[in-house]
Amino acid sequence: MPILVRYASSAQDLDAGYALRRDVFEVEQNIPRPLDRDPYDFNADHVVAFDDGGRCVGTGRIVRLDARTAQVGRMAVSAAQRGQGVGAQVLEALERMARLRGLSELVVHSQLPAEAFYANRGFVRDGEPFLDQGVPHVVMRKHLPPS
Repeated sequence: MPILVRYASSAQDLDAGYALRRDVFEVEQNIPRPLDRDPYDFNADHVVAFDDGGRCVGTGRIVRLDARTAQVGRMAVSAAQRGQGVGAQVLEALERMARLRGLSELVVHSQLPAEAFYANRGFVRDGEPFLDQGVPHVVMRKHLPPS
C-alpha cells in the first residue's frame, strides 16, 4: 500500500496528525490527553503520512532546542500500519527537515520498546532509562552529516 509522507502544511494536516496521536497515546497507551498536546506543537515542524485511502497513518514532529539540535517527538503510527515502514518514512522526513533547518543533531526520548527502532536508524543511547508520565524512556541521539 503506497504511503504519502509530507510536511504538515495545513490545519487539516495538523488535525489529522493530532487525531492519530490521540488514538495512539490517549486511547492505546492511556496517556492523559493534556499531556499529548503541548505548547511546542505551535513551533514544531510536523510530518504526516497518509495511506491511499486518505487516512493519516503516521505522524511526528521536531522541536528546535538550540542552534544545532532538535528533538524528535510525538512519533505515532496507526496500529494497522506498524511494522510496515511508516515510522521509518516519517523519521526520514523529519531528518530531512532538520537538515534543511541547518541542524546537526537529533535527540529523542524513546519509549523503551521503540529503542531498537531508533538504534536501527543511527540513534545511540545517551544515559539510563527514566520514567516520563509513568512510561520508561531513554534519551537517544543522532548526529546528522551535513547535506
